[in-house]
Amino acid sequence: MKNIILSTIVLLMSSNATFAQKVFETKTATVQFISIDDRDIDATNNEVTSKLEPNGKLTFSMLAKGFHFEMKKMEEHFNEDYIESDKFPQVFFNGQITNFKTINFSKNGSYPVTVVGTMQVHGINKSIQTNGVIDIVNGLPKATAKFIVRLKEFGMGGLMINMVADKIEVNITASYK
Repeated sequence: MKNIILSTIVLLMSSNATFAQKVFETKTATVQFISIDDRDIDATNNEVTSKLEPNGKLTFSMLAKGFHFEMKKMEEHFNEDYIESDKFPQVFFNGQITNFKTINFSKNGSYPVTVVGTMQVHGINKSIQTNGVIDIVNGLPKATAKFIVRLKEFGMGGLMINMVADKIEVNITASYK
């Protein structure tokens, strides 16, 4: 009887450790941005690559041209005048979940997280900290976060920035496998 109980405890502990040792990935994360002051400026990129590593390291990478707008003319202006996607083709985020150990990958639930890292847009690196949520369903994480960025902080827009909103809300969703 002792052996059965001991074996059960070891099995439960090792299953949680197994989940925590896995690198979770996706190539279909979504990054959406919405202008706070001008609803015409919103776009979505559904081809975002992301990794969540066993130590809480979190990365995102996407092509700037992957953002699509409802109005095609706005997409042209975004790529040519603001983000200059030919000159700065990729957007990156490299960060760390500071409270990663609070996530129980073997128990379904929602786990609030804090992420700190560096976002690179338009060739400029900017430190960022935000809160998010990781939902665990059957051992698989789905991460969501929402935060505000200012285009001027990334050197975007030049003289044109006065004609558009500077504050952009960024929404991220990543379902990992």
